[in-house]
Amino acid sequence: MLIEDSLPYGELLLFLILFAGVVRNPQIPYFIRFNGCQALLLEIALIIFSYVLKIIQFNELGSFLFILIVAIFIFSFIQCLYGIEPEIPFISKSARIQIN
Repeated sequence: MLIEDSLPYGELLLFLILFAGVVRNPQIPYFIRFNGCQALLLEIALIIFSYVLKIIQFNELGSFLFILIVAIFIFSFIQCLYGIEPEIPFISKSARIQIN
């Protein structure tokens, strides 16, 4: 949060650091790279959906979107605790393509 608030393009900088430093780094274990890539892809999807909701001015879906993201986080967290790759539709396949 400190990086995002103090730098003008902090979010972009943080994205590039995570993508280049974690996702594309073959020295980091696959499981961490896969989950990092999924997190970045979910963030991109969340940004796109929030912009679409602002454009069409349909704020009632904002709470649904929040609940959906929290549910995905809880599901992914539990799966990671068990050492299983969380299977999120569309996101997991895209993350595997980026990792390989």
